[in-house]
Amino acid sequence: MEKEKVDERVIMLQQLQSEAEAIQRKIFELEIVDSQLEKTIESLEYFDSLDEGVEALMNLGGGVFAYVDVKNAKKMLVDVGAGVVVEKEVKEAIDFLKKKRETIQQNVTTLEQALQQIVERARQIQEELLKEAKKEEK
Repeated sequence: MEKEKVDERVIMLQQLQSEAEAIQRKIFELEIVDSQLEKTIESLEYFDSLDEGVEALMNLGGGVFAYVDVKNAKKMLVDVGAGVVVEKEVKEAIDFLKKKRETIQQNVTTLEQALQQIVERARQIQEELLKEAKKEEK
């Protein structure tokens, strides 16, 4: 194999590695969001089980929390995207978040498949380079 082709293959491997790393970061980010949604769903299910208001901690940011009285624990304000917030019953909010989790999990599956294809292509290129190196040794 010509030196130019070897250099081309090495550059291709580097590009594949960069793509794989970007996909792995995106999968990690989606898994974090999925975990947060799961915890939120658990909290909402707790609110749904209540018959009246409850005292809760509200995260104000920066590690600061405030005690608040939630008088109506049956309705929540839900960010549905593009900065739009809609009032929903707790069960509706739970359903909304479960659908969001399904979409995230589908995206993770798609990304994992793309990652597998990249890994397979990189393996093929490495095999080609190894075969060529063995030919040159002879």
